Amino acid sequence: MNALRIHLEFRHLRRLGIAMGLALSVQAQAGAALTVYAAMGYDQHVTQAFTQATGIPVDLIHLSTGPLLARVQAEGAHPQWDVLWFDGNLPMRNFASRKMLACGWRPDVSYTPQGRALLPADACYFPIGVTYAGVMLENTARLAAAAQPRTWNDLLAPALRGKVGMDNPAISGPTYPFVAGMLQHLGQAPAQAWFERLKGNGLKVYPTNSVTLRALQYGQIDVAIVQSSAALGFAKGKSDLRIVAAPPSAELPSDVAIGAQVHGKTLDDARRFVAFVLSPAGQRAALEGDPSADSNDQPLLKGIEPLPTLRALHVEQALALDPAVWGRREPRVVSWFTTHVAR
Repeated sequence: MNALRIHLEFRHLRRLGIAMGLALSVQAQAGAALTVYAAMGYDQHVTQAFTQATGIPVDLIHLSTGPLLARVQAEGAHPQWDVLWFDGNLPMRNFASRKMLACGWRPDVSYTPQGRALLPADACYFPIGVTYAGVMLENTARLAAAAQPRTWNDLLAPALRGKVGMDNPAISGPTYPFVAGMLQHLGQAPAQAWFERLKGNGLKVYPTNSVTLRALQYGQIDVAIVQSSAALGFAKGKSDLRIVAAPPSAELPSDVAIGAQVHGKTLDDARRFVAFVLSPAGQRAALEGDPSADSNDQPLLKGIEPLPTLRALHVEQALALDPAVWGRREPRVVSWFTTHVAR
């Protein structure tokens, strides 16, 4: 009897343990965090607002664009992310062509004409706002009026020898669209010749926006070619800095996407996240979250006004890049730039 009682009690405890394990598993699934890989300066502010509004926890992995894209590439067929969010529809199109993104679902939002033009037909990713991949930020206190550039060709003038700097597209993800924009605008051979002449005129290549802007601040250069949002944030309140969006200015949309591997409740949560980012509350959080840089973008939703800082940006000619073309060419273009310009 004692042995039978022990056996029955063991079976009871085992069933209880299985039931408790299942309950804990269901509970864990119900409270599982949505994993967001993001490279936006305001992403933490937006994800916190999303969790506060919905109760859905978010595990935010914040990296700059280059390292984030490298991490996604390294994870490959075993992604650890549910949602991607960064500047650049060129890599997004690459991920979509590799069947890495969930496509076909659309949130119910009203885009501006510019936003509709940037929305892909297959709905694999969604534009949030737009900046420009390369504008000139000039120190007018150190440059004579005649030397202050207005066009891209002005940067080749002898008066600017050694005084121009830009980011490295091999490190700074948002810089590649600037290089691609020049290639699309001028044609491959003329654009490569232009970059080589710029190098011959003493171009300085820095890793990222922050380093290039620091070089401008400390007088190592007098003209910085950087992303428009970074230029606007850095120039705010500085009367000796002027932004010139020389034509053409390559559009650089920020995009958010859901992974193709995401299913069930996590997919529902991911869609709620995308819808929130594109809602007035999400847009408000984005505009508040990083006024020194990424919040200085042009919203793409009707009824959402940009920050007042955008009044300093006058884009004469916006250039839209075909993401299917230039996304595929990125490795080859970056390799050429590294060999012929950055070194």
